Amino acid sequence: MSRRACIGFLVVALCLFVATPPTPVGARAGDDPPAAGRVLVISVPGLRWVDIDRPELPVLRALLDDSAVASLATRVTRAVARPGEAYLTLGSGTRAVAAEDLAGAAFGAREPTGVDSAAEEYARQSGEALPEGGLADLSWPLLIADNAKAEFDPTLGFLGQALADAGVGRGVVGNADVTDPLAGGRVVFGREVVAGLADRTGAVPCGDVSTALLVEDPEAAFGTRLDEAVVVEAARRCSSDRSVVLVEASDLRRAQAFADRAAPTVAARSRAQALRSTDRLVAALLAEVDTGRDAVVVVAPTTAPELGLGVLGIRAPGYPPGLLTSGSTRRAGFVVLADLTPTIAVLAGVPLDEATLEGRHVGVRVDDRDPSERRASFVDVEAAARFRDGMIEPVTIVFVAAVGVLALAAAVVFVRRWRRAEPGLEVGALSLIAFPACTYLAALLPTDESGAVVYWAVVIGGSLAIGGSAWLLRRRWLAPIVVTYGTVMAVVAVSVVVLGSRLQMSTVFGDSPIVAGRFTGINNVTFAFWLAATSALACVLAQVVAPLRVRPTLVAFLAGALAVDVAPMWGADVGGALAGLPSLALLGTGLGRWKVRWRAVALTLVATIGLVVLLGLLDLSRAPADRTHLGRLFEGISSDGVGGLTTVVGRKLGANLRSLAESTWRFVFLPVGVAAGLVAWRARDRVQAVTEALPPARAALPGVAAIAVLGYAVNDSGVAVPGALVGLLVPGLVYLACRVDPEVAELEA
Repeated sequence: MSRRACIGFLVVALCLFVATPPTPVGARAGDDPPAAGRVLVISVPGLRWVDIDRPELPVLRALLDDSAVASLATRVTRAVARPGEAYLTLGSGTRAVAAEDLAGAAFGAREPTGVDSAAEEYARQSGEALPEGGLADLSWPLLIADNAKAEFDPTLGFLGQALADAGVGRGVVGNADVTDPLAGGRVVFGREVVAGLADRTGAVPCGDVSTALLVEDPEAAFGTRLDEAVVVEAARRCSSDRSVVLVEASDLRRAQAFADRAAPTVAARSRAQALRSTDRLVAALLAEVDTGRDAVVVVAPTTAPELGLGVLGIRAPGYPPGLLTSGSTRRAGFVVLADLTPTIAVLAGVPLDEATLEGRHVGVRVDDRDPSERRASFVDVEAAARFRDGMIEPVTIVFVAAVGVLALAAAVVFVRRWRRAEPGLEVGALSLIAFPACTYLAALLPTDESGAVVYWAVVIGGSLAIGGSAWLLRRRWLAPIVVTYGTVMAVVAVSVVVLGSRLQMSTVFGDSPIVAGRFTGINNVTFAFWLAATSALACVLAQVVAPLRVRPTLVAFLAGALAVDVAPMWGADVGGALAGLPSLALLGTGLGRWKVRWRAVALTLVATIGLVVLLGLLDLSRAPADRTHLGRLFEGISSDGVGGLTTVVGRKLGANLRSLAESTWRFVFLPVGVAAGLVAWRARDRVQAVTEALPPARAALPGVAAIAVLGYAVNDSGVAVPGALVGLLVPGLVYLACRVDPEVAELEA
């Protein structure tokens, strides 16, 4: 590609980006609300929005109806977070790991731990004295060591240390201990809640996690429950004019553990009792709160043992009832667990340097719906996400298997020259091209409510309808290619540009709020589909556009496709900028019949770096809550230097390597490779016929290969990117090979 074309390609992409205003996602009711006098954090582990309408929770329901609320993505290292990693993440603002046998080992200063008290053991470990009424997590050094080797490089105790440095009091109250009768009465400690407000040494200056909080109750799980009066008194001792107190409704955790040991009816009765005791505890705690100056945060830091989204609500000055959102999600009604760290700090009047954190403090979006409608929408969102997560594996397997079968069947048909089978291959190929688009369009229908059978009927039926309709246009042999790949591009473009990624949310090739990888924009698999369709349509343009216009047409088309993928207000795809610009530049070079010159290669590399830097700077100019992960990456580099970049690179590299052994997409390569080898060996005339009838197909190969290689290298989905790319392009090649049989009459483009 010439230097002028490279510059034009970049200029068009940037003009499309800059000229389009950000898509608003709602009015924020203030990024910096006034600091509360006291912050009460009520942790309700295991609570989901589907529980809130239960008759056992009238007080909690009323509190949430008067709060700014959201569904909380609690995923840390797995879809269902364990309590230890959940509380460590809350305390660090970045995803943290915690071995199940370490996280609950927290004790009050006077509690015995072996031959000594917890205070004495803490002093040996840290060299510091534990306050008389303080708490210490005695596994803290081991937790720090484990997280030093983990992917996300969290700073344990970040929140607690920041509060301590600012003179804000801290207290933690809760006890989820279980005396296991099946293990000879052994006590399983459940005191992970201390990690939520522990400082850098693993200590909290005030609180109670001892068995003194418990009272015997034969109707409760394992025969014990929290004594509401004792819990409230412990919280009152830790509360001051400027304090953060974290109270865990631990009865819910005991009820969840008990469910594995009891008959379903008994387990349900135990959970109902735990919900009632939790509601009484919430009522007693609220009686201690001044609603005019104090903040109350209700959070379910884990939904264990169920897969789902947790409850989050904030009632505080500056937080009117509405939908919470953050820069982590950029979608109203969704917040991730790490966002609670800076949010609690802001509520306490201690803003943190968020550039060093994964989380972002939340804001409020206006929402005029009735509280019951909000609750119902959260329940529906979780149901759709759970359905999506259950369907992603079978749908991916079906698509990958169908592509493999199509490729092998086509190879056999071409070798055996079974002419009568080719129309079926054409319809099947065109339907497979339309298949991903139909999985996105399924989000417009309540397929999650109807079940898997209806979902399959919608997706397969839609694919066959689009593929069959396109096949009827085969007289113009490239028209079906335009229709099917154009459908893929249209669906993705409308979703991210017009609908705010509506068709990406809770769709099998899109995003899941439970997985919490993305909430807006173009994800890695969609990136592969997007550039596969872009490449196919670019070949058609190179074939049909007049020679004098083909180069500017290609530059404009490819630049526009790149802009949709990388613009922060649209696709917001960092990997798309790194992989897309050089790959599309190479694609355009081949299709436009430019010579590859070293100067142009160097210019493309410089342009790629320049594009990423410019997009990052433009992203930084946006409000913090609207920044994408590119802007946050720049924040991390600014704060941590090269370490902020190497952490991200190391995490992506690890994910890429794991995908080679774990991703379903890797299975597409073997059958496609076997089919390609068979065709090259016994039906080479088909390959020659395609390249003679559509010369841009050969010219596009280097660019497509670059998309596959760079897409794998820079995106943490790894082999899924080249797998999805191959999966969408192979059906197009099968269709073309059928249509350009050497014995078929002259074709009309």
